[in-house]
Amino acid sequence: MKKTGILLLVLVILLGNAGCVSQPHNREITVTSPDIDSLTPVNIGSVDVYSPEFRIANPTNRTFTNVAVQINLDTSLTYCHSLSKTIEIPVLAPREKRIELVSIPEFSDLYCQYTYTDDVVSDP
Repeated sequence: MKKTGILLLVLVILLGNAGCVSQPHNREITVTSPDIDSLTPVNIGSVDVYSPEFRIANPTNRTFTNVAVQINLDTSLTYCHSLSKTIEIPVLAPREKRIELVSIPEFSDLYCQYTYTDDVVSDP
């Protein structure tokens, strides 16, 4: 009886996970940041706000749906903070270009510098 209960539990877990499939990476959508190397912070009181611009482009003739752009901002300085942000786009039309700003608040006078990596997923 105990073995039947355990087997039933394992079967339910396996059936529950059967429909879970991760979205494929989309290498056709491009993400660039022309100002990441020369960010100028905006001072607001005792906080500097860095706002790099990210350009998301679909250079193809295909329409992509349920696009999720994961941007990871990393810094090599000890007192500056890394940031991860997901930008969700329901539909990205052919040849469409978008500009997104990502704001990063830091204590003032730290002079933070950032690099980024991106990962794009969408429905096929």
